[in-house]
Amino acid sequence: MSENIEYIKTSRSNYSVKGHKENTSFLMNSFLKNSLHHAYIFSGDKGIGKATFAYAFSRKLLANDKTENFDVFNNNKVNKLIEANSHPDLLVIEPDENEKNPFISVEQIRKCSQFFSQTASMNKWRICILDSIDFMDISSTNTILKILEEPPSNCLFLIISHNIGMVLDTIKSRCLELRFQNLSDEIMIDKIKLLKPNILKNELDNLIINANGSFGRLENLLHSDTLKISSVINDIFEKGEFSESIYDFSDFILQDSIGINKYDVFTEILNFKLSSYIKEKAIYNPNFATNNNKIFSVRDSILDLISQQRVYKLNKKQTILSIISNLNKIIKLQKH
Repeated sequence: MSENIEYIKTSRSNYSVKGHKENTSFLMNSFLKNSLHHAYIFSGDKGIGKATFAYAFSRKLLANDKTENFDVFNNNKVNKLIEANSHPDLLVIEPDENEKNPFISVEQIRKCSQFFSQTASMNKWRICILDSIDFMDISSTNTILKILEEPPSNCLFLIISHNIGMVLDTIKSRCLELRFQNLSDEIMIDKIKLLKPNILKNELDNLIINANGSFGRLENLLHSDTLKISSVINDIFEKGEFSESIYDFSDFILQDSIGINKYDVFTEILNFKLSSYIKEKAIYNPNFATNNNKIFSVRDSILDLISQQRVYKLNKKQTILSIISNLNKIIKLQKH
């Protein structure tokens, strides 16, 4: 990975919230008026700062800091405890990235129930950050419902979702959703120039387009393995050809790589390119949607494969091969 990537900090240690001013004002007003909801869902694209925002707001509550600015001094006791993941009143639930199929287990959610049943140690608040609900299976989802149905006082649930459409209505109805917008081009340009001060304009423009307002996607794009994945997918949509052996490519995606999860990168880039491809075709051809039902059918099949693998922990290699099979259908449709 490029040495510049170290400047992209983890959410826990990032003290700078970029964008999302409306959500900042809304939550701080609720805090100041003692009218916080017991559970919030932070929804939006992956890598745009939802987890960073959750940690920032947790710092404000746990320090009882009522200043409206989310940028706080990074040397106070609360901040140091949170950064070390050792604050007694903050529980963070996230999948184990060392697992081949990282998921949030029922046991992890039960820890949340036990955590909320205890009295706060340093302030009146106990906070649980769930990052993210997209990594929960059916059993853990049912368990979290029980917690949301009977919320304890002075406990706050901050739930992160990268795909709100996949969250059960029964969970959404018990939470207040805050939608997070993708970051502006101005914010993205500042970040890219910080990471690559001597970047050429055409490379800058390409990164802005492909990162699509996401710091997380930007970090992945600057990784050499991501460039290969992106190149293969681009060839499918732009040249109508698959430039790699499908078995070699699937093996490459599943190989360990320092700094990124290549399977997640593959599905994320693919999802983005699919959406962009359909939007572009629809803009230049008003009859595209009517005449290309097969394209939409293939897209839905691919999205279902990605979703089912995540929910039911299906074999990733078989999922990749099935996705590629559907992508070959798009290639054939392009040639007709």
